[in-house]
Amino acid sequence: MKPKIIEALSAVMGQDVDFFKDETNIKEIPGFDSLQFVMLISELEESYNIEIPLDRALEVETIGELIACAQQK
Repeated sequence: MKPKIIEALSAVMGQDVDFFKDETNIKEIPGFDSLQFVMLISELEESYNIEIPLDRALEVETIGELIACAQQK
């Protein structure tokens, strides 16, 4: 699951996959904005059948938290 999330992050955020670490704060990714975050959540849900409840997604701060959130069903 983690590689899929990192791959989607890389595609949506325009950063190399090696940029993303568990402790990376999503809001500190260069060029981050809320529209990109919505696009990321949509990409994960559509391409990888990963469900992330919107209320949980809004609480996510780091890549590690996003991965944990995506793994909980």
